[in-house]
Amino acid sequence: MVAALLQGVRGRGLRPLSFSLGEVSGALADIGVLVPIVAALVVKNGFNPTAVLLVFGLTYVVAGLYYRLPMPVQPLKAMAAIAIARDLPPETLAAAGLIFGAIMLVLAVSGLITPLASLFPRPVIRGIQAAVGLLLVQAGFQLWSGPQMVRDGPDVFVGVGGLAVPGGVLLAAGLAAVLLLSMFRRVPATLLLLIPAVAVGAAVGGSFAALGEFSLGPVAPALALPPKSEFLAALVLLVIPQLPLTLGNAVIAAADTARGYFGEEARRVSHRSLLVTKGFASLLAGFIGGMPVCHGSGGLTAHYRFGARTGGAPLMMGAVLLVLALGFGPSTASLFALIPLPALGVLLTIVGLQHALLARDTRPGIEWLVVATAAGVALATQNVAIGFGASIALYQLWRLPRRYSWLRARFSPERRASLPLVEVEAPGRM
Repeated sequence: MVAALLQGVRGRGLRPLSFSLGEVSGALADIGVLVPIVAALVVKNGFNPTAVLLVFGLTYVVAGLYYRLPMPVQPLKAMAAIAIARDLPPETLAAAGLIFGAIMLVLAVSGLITPLASLFPRPVIRGIQAAVGLLLVQAGFQLWSGPQMVRDGPDVFVGVGGLAVPGGVLLAAGLAAVLLLSMFRRVPATLLLLIPAVAVGAAVGGSFAALGEFSLGPVAPALALPPKSEFLAALVLLVIPQLPLTLGNAVIAAADTARGYFGEEARRVSHRSLLVTKGFASLLAGFIGGMPVCHGSGGLTAHYRFGARTGGAPLMMGAVLLVLALGFGPSTASLFALIPLPALGVLLTIVGLQHALLARDTRPGIEWLVVATAAGVALATQNVAIGFGASIALYQLWRLPRRYSWLRARFSPERRASLPLVEVEAPGRM
């Protein structure tokens, strides 16, 4: 598998690379997921910007060269949502990247992904997606509902009808209106939102002062293993909640989506190849303190719907991220700090709502109850793993009577009486 990935640069029989305007538009289509999560991790959680962007950039380049299709590279949403909501340090995410990457490679090499796929029924996966989406919405609400416009900036209140309304709420309302207007155009909505947001944030919070010490070059990542004390917390808080979502949405669903869009040209987008690329990328993230990544089916749809059809889109996106990582590393945090907290909150809210809407095909009855259980328990406990456990337990309990009925019918006296008699020869009889 690894050898196949390494020799896949030639791409014989696959789509030729294109760098048209459609590819440019498609390349930017998924920044609504990438920008707010990466910016929140850098500004709020203190991640090394070069390490984060380097992992994304290199993975985008590899995905474009190997798959020759607009394969997305996204942060692991469950991990990101929990890390942002709980303000986890980079060391915990690094430990999660090492564990997650190792699991991905083991599943790919051993072929265990095939039997494991049957353990994640669709209602449970939809429940996990809804839970992760609502956690992102919650994190977004925390960012845009307060009075602080920029990180470490002054509190801003605006008098409206005799009430002191937090400035973040008003800015978020205006940005949401801009975002709704952009939905009627085939343009990257995030760009239309960020431009006025940065202008307002700079005017109110003086965030352009952060660029006074603008410098070039990378911020050297720390090549070291995270402390041993972080591995248990990473496994329980981050890896376990992420696994069912990754296997269901970023492996099985991603391969099916690619086949649906590109047919035989998506033959390289297999369960094993997806596990390998995201496995090595997550290991790299663990060693240098970056964010583990995946190839989500929703990101593939975003790239495709905005015009991307070849690997040119991920190659261009990867090149931009590598330039930011290696050329503007020391100032990347300052650049991200120009984005007001309410803007990040609006983007996270929109991303969370879109992700939760992946559960919109849930059918009434037990499926709705399973999804509601997963989302409700995850929100109440702030742990997607507990929500996953509760939802799959409910689903299996619902299935138990059916299984019992099948066993009872199979071994009933009536069925045994209907079976033909077979004479068994005695031992030694010729």
